[in-house]
Amino acid sequence: MARVSAVCASPSRGTAKRPLPVVNLLPGTGVEGDGHAGPGARQVSILSDMSLARMEQAGVTTSHGCCGENIDISGEMELHSLLPGVRIRLGGEAVVETTGVGKDNSDGHAYDVIAGNIFPVEGLFARVLEGGAVSPGDPVEILRHPGFSVGVLTVSDSTSSGEREDLSGPAVIELLSARGYLASRYGVVPDEESMISERLRCWCEDGSLDLLLTTGGTGFSPRDVTPEATAAVVDRPVPGIPEMVRSLSARTVPTAWLSRATAGIRMGTLVVNLPGSRKAALECAGFTLDVAEHALDVLRGDVHRCGG
Repeated sequence: MARVSAVCASPSRGTAKRPLPVVNLLPGTGVEGDGHAGPGARQVSILSDMSLARMEQAGVTTSHGCCGENIDISGEMELHSLLPGVRIRLGGEAVVETTGVGKDNSDGHAYDVIAGNIFPVEGLFARVLEGGAVSPGDPVEILRHPGFSVGVLTVSDSTSSGEREDLSGPAVIELLSARGYLASRYGVVPDEESMISERLRCWCEDGSLDLLLTTGGTGFSPRDVTPEATAAVVDRPVPGIPEMVRSLSARTVPTAWLSRATAGIRMGTLVVNLPGSRKAALECAGFTLDVAEHALDVLRGDVHRCGG
């Protein structure tokens, strides 16, 4: 389980924050007594201990609050892939809603706080919805959306390296929003089986997602390993979904039968592979969403009998 590893505050902006035994989160404001508290979208700043570890690996000596963050979180909870609108419970009472990841550091101001500051890339901003005291050791829980939360993971060497813009992932996210789903996570990984599996496992196990859609890596190329990475992670295969998608797609594109996409369930999350091209990803996502609602209701426990 993820937990709060430190709570920090500083009366001044643009400085490292000092660890405290407890902070009080005020609704619509932020951390009581902190220089960044106030109305707006950046009331609370949050960073993962995994991010601090990456700074240490780069040779930067870190401490809690060193990047100007209010709250540090330990455990296998990836924060920088969370999209705006995700709600997180901190401790027993406080609830925050994510508003964005990172911030512009074109003028280098983040490095005035600490050299190699990772917050502009991996830090999380949130607004306080429900107030309360937060202390180190408190549990951290990503709250499930009243509807369904979906993550989109683009698998592509060229996109991961920055050589090519991701057209499929953002397009699928737009489709999800139009269909009434909350797009909760988005990320990009190269066509490396271990990295794909690690990301899928992390996203499934922190309780943030009902559905996880991947795009890319489902073909015949030696680098197309998304189905293998997915099979290594899921506990229960769901062969019917990719079979249905291939059948429907092949009515207009016969080569759809060559897709090696797979699907399965890990814990409470349904994982489905989509093709890499924008057009095919959107079409196949649409086919999947047409049958997903009932499946996700069953996974959540909202439906217990599937027969008539």
